[in-house]
Amino acid sequence: MDFEDLVLAVADAPSVFDALRILGAAYGIDFLTYHLALTVADVVDTPYVRTTYPDLWIARYLIRGYAKIDPVLREGLVRQLPFDWREVEVPQGAHEFLLDAQAHGLGPNGYSIPIVDKKRRALFSLNSSKPPAKWTAVVERFRHEWMKLAFLIHKKAIFELHGEHDPVPQLARRELECLHWTALGKTSKEIADILGLSEHTTSRYLTSARHKLGSGPIASTVALAIQLRLINPYGNTQN
Repeated sequence: MDFEDLVLAVADAPSVFDALRILGAAYGIDFLTYHLALTVADVVDTPYVRTTYPDLWIARYLIRGYAKIDPVLREGLVRQLPFDWREVEVPQGAHEFLLDAQAHGLGPNGYSIPIVDKKRRALFSLNSSKPPAKWTAVVERFRHEWMKLAFLIHKKAIFELHGEHDPVPQLARRELECLHWTALGKTSKEIADILGLSEHTTSRYLTSARHKLGSGPIASTVALAIQLRLINPYGNTQN
């Protein structure tokens, strides 16, 4: 199957899980996983996961709370660029986890592609039992294809979750900044002074943000923006 046919096969797959199985077969990869994260903090929050890992390992991973110490997952959800798992510095507390993973059939090698979409983060990962040299050659040959397919999988996951109605709109940087300062109790005039804008321009940004988020009252708009992780009143406001 050439790459264009593979893209069509992934796009036409009935589910993200089926798409992952298609990719695994096409590239001879042991296991593939897609994580969609809502938050990245001391505890990684990944409420949507699709994987071809064995059921026994998935159950063990969940029961033991391995998401809290999985070095690839934690690293991948803060990185910007694709990375080979051999680049990841493994904390002392994670060595037992890695040994347990290999004992349950997972390969020692892998490659992950972080995906940043609006204010969402996702991670597409490939796991392999191929020897290091052979795995390096496979990554070098196919990494550009995998990048395109990772975003296709991500798009498919968002559709699987929300259909045509993606709840996370694309807000401009100024709209996010105005919402951020509103969440901290600032008035339009105070926000205008902080951002070096006119009060009229600040009000326009807030109005456009309200429309994008459903045209509710400004308090409801701010609450929804926080819920969707578009803004963090105590963190970075950059889009």
